[in-house]
Amino acid sequence: MKPSGDEILYKRIKKADHQAFDLLFQNYWKRLFQYAYKLLQDQQQAEDVVQEVLVQLWENAPQRDISNLSGYLFRSVKYQVALIIKGEKWKVGWEDLELEVVEESVEMEQVVKEALFQRLDHSIDNLPEKCKAVFQLHKKEGVSVKDIAASLNLSQRTVENQIHKAMKVLRSELGLFFFIMLTFGY
Repeated sequence: MKPSGDEILYKRIKKADHQAFDLLFQNYWKRLFQYAYKLLQDQQQAEDVVQEVLVQLWENAPQRDISNLSGYLFRSVKYQVALIIKGEKWKVGWEDLELEVVEESVEMEQVVKEALFQRLDHSIDNLPEKCKAVFQLHKKEGVSVKDIAASLNLSQRTVENQIHKAMKVLRSELGLFFFIMLTFGY
């Protein structure tokens, strides 16, 4: 059986052939984008999904054997879209958090307050570098998502994802202390 054009193209990509990858990009980008956009109804997210799928294909090609390239690409887009939709379902914005854990009238002793903030700062310091930088710019310095994206040359979606990731890690590590610290204006 004679190999298809996609099979030949993928074999070249496995050998790190940039021209083959460019050809794959030309052949599939528009169709993959349209598919992702149809599912997400968001241009930036659809572009990010297609970019992520193609980058992963390039990076993992030497270790992976793919017999149906077209099917693989569309399944990968569908999977990435599912992850985004799942993440959006559980996304909680800061303004949506109800901080009823601590009444405003409650005053904490300064020593306890400082210990809590030290624990928060330690947890923030342990975040991955990009995640830490984005979180501090947004939450500590009050920089908007749009301005962070522009200054760090990232998409707004990437910035939002980094903030969400930081929040998730901090909530997980600090639990109740995280909500107490938020009420004291971190």
